Amino acid sequence: MLETTKDIFWLVLSIVILLSGLGISWAIFYMVLMIRDFKKITKSIRKKMEIIDSILEIIKKKTESSAAYLPPLIEGVTRIAEHFSEKKKAKRGKKKK
Repeated sequence: MLETTKDIFWLVLSIVILLSGLGISWAIFYMVLMIRDFKKITKSIRKKMEIIDSILEIIKKKTESSAAYLPPLIEGVTRIAEHFSEKKKAKRGKKKK
């Protein structure tokens, strides 16, 4: 079977090629696993970002709808404050006399 050094060379070369193929196959397999995990992570992040976006959209709509009520509310509070301050001034004016 092994009669010359050339036969040994071919045997060693075939073993090296076989081991190289196994190593490359192993590396490709783990790269595919890493890419799959990366895809799962990005999918999860995308879902979380959509949830955050929907929450922000809801908050925006609520603040826009409540902002419509804010100016009349502020005006009402201002009038009430003026009314009480006028009453207080009137009481002080009566006490001084």
